[in-house]
Amino acid sequence: MENLSRRSELDEWHPDGQKITSMENLEVIRKVLEDEGPVILERRIYRGSSSPERAIFESFDEIITFLETKVLPGDSIWIWSYDKVCRSENALTHSKIPDEDGCVPLKGAY
Repeated sequence: MENLSRRSELDEWHPDGQKITSMENLEVIRKVLEDEGPVILERRIYRGSSSPERAIFESFDEIITFLETKVLPGDSIWIWSYDKVCRSENALTHSKIPDEDGCVPLKGAY
């Protein structure tokens, strides 16, 4: 049978390395989702000459489904609390979408 492993021995694969699927990591993610709200997930593709993929998740089940279906061995997963990273005071910009006349509301519920 052909070995379809994506491993590069140059990367020193080891059973004791950090795993996003460890109970400790999953519990941290679950707690943030329950206590703070959404998380931002970044997937850095293992030896994939491409930019990272990013998504926002609001439920633990969505994260588990993503990890079970969308990632491959060796991918690096980074997760941040949306509430701690995306704040009004550190936004790059904030604007509104104009209507067909080029007007935007000066007031609003937001």
